[in-house]
Amino acid sequence: MTVSTGRRVLWRTLAAHMLLAAVVVTAVSVFITVGAWRYAEDDARRSVETMGRQVAAAVLAPMSERNFVRLDDLGRGDLRAHIWPFLQAGTVQRVKVYRVHGALATVMFSDEPRVEGMSGRLDSRIAVRMAADDVLVQPAPDDADHRYESSLPGSRMEVFFGFRDAGGNDMRLELYLPVDVGATTRQTTWVLLPTVLFGLVLITAATVPLSVTLARRLERDRAAQRAARAYGLAASELARRDLARRLHDSVIPDLAGVGLLLQRAQLTDQPWPRHREFLDRAQDLLAGEVRELRTLLTELLPADPVGQDLRTALHGLAARILESEVPGPGPAVEIAAPGLGPLDEQPARILYRVAAELLRNAFRHAHSHTVLIRIAATDMTTVTMTITDDGVGFTPPLPPRPGHIGLRLVQHLIEDNGGRFDMTSTPGAGTTVTVSVPHTAARTSG
Repeated sequence: MTVSTGRRVLWRTLAAHMLLAAVVVTAVSVFITVGAWRYAEDDARRSVETMGRQVAAAVLAPMSERNFVRLDDLGRGDLRAHIWPFLQAGTVQRVKVYRVHGALATVMFSDEPRVEGMSGRLDSRIAVRMAADDVLVQPAPDDADHRYESSLPGSRMEVFFGFRDAGGNDMRLELYLPVDVGATTRQTTWVLLPTVLFGLVLITAATVPLSVTLARRLERDRAAQRAARAYGLAASELARRDLARRLHDSVIPDLAGVGLLLQRAQLTDQPWPRHREFLDRAQDLLAGEVRELRTLLTELLPADPVGQDLRTALHGLAARILESEVPGPGPAVEIAAPGLGPLDEQPARILYRVAAELLRNAFRHAHSHTVLIRIAATDMTTVTMTITDDGVGFTPPLPPRPGHIGLRLVQHLIEDNGGRFDMTSTPGAGTTVTVSVPHTAARTSG
């Protein structure tokens, strides 16, 4: 990965990290605010019920001693004297006493004289909930029936208590208590939010190195995949060019020569021995080209199983590649497989293909004098092959030159089959490649 690519990955990762952190912070802030609002509502309901019970304990006893149907001014004055301390302190904003008669509710007493005598249908939900409990708490509605309460400052909740007056009438005490859900929400939010956000900032900062590391690893993996695809295409192109070169340089000219010899034999007027000379030469050329084509096919894919005797198969492979790649005397190839018995065909073919690619690289690019191949079953589940040459070497990592594409492909082939690929090389001191693949049938001979 180049410096510019690394910086681009770094800034892109930091931007994505910050964006994700901002989304998380926003979501957490919303959740905390909503949670604080729900908590403030529940806390207000509990506080209103507690305060309402305290007020009711102080005023229900004198109210129960009055007959509200026959309530006079003296009685109203006495009730106002009992509720006035709560109104003056702001604990209660409004007091109403209803007489319930069937589905009809009539205000019999209130600190607001204008609402006395007002009647309306009793909310069935209130009736059901009052029957199940002695106290009911709910937000004060904002409607026509509560128009005199809407002008009161702030927000409030209403608390209902049921009782019977001295005349045996079914009565309801309604208290309006102030609440400030918004202030409680803000207070709770300002207590929780800074701590949570500070923790999120610390987590964000602490996870930046991890995000950058993962992003760089992902970018390296993507680059390796792109390189593998490019290497595969380039290697395929090189293989096609090599095949075309060998066909063009040897097979096609020889086949054309065979055609000319056969044509000359057909047209010549010379005696039969001369015809036989042409035909013998044509036969020799055809036999040579058949061997060349078989060599090409064998290099692409061995026709016979190689697992039974991998050492012999590699000897033949090295001889064919040496003949096709190096004009004249080439490097000496030594193959050692001490105690190696038959291998399972799958890992044997993988090692065969790897050896073909590494030998071709050694013959083409390394300018080596000796190539040593050593194969051994290192344990009951692994077979290892080491190929060493004394050529020019290079400086790892893998060189990007087109001629060395095979090294990339070898590495991917080994890793895709669950093996390991290790390479060491020093300029002027040659190259050593060690590959290990899992196997199930390798065993040492007795």
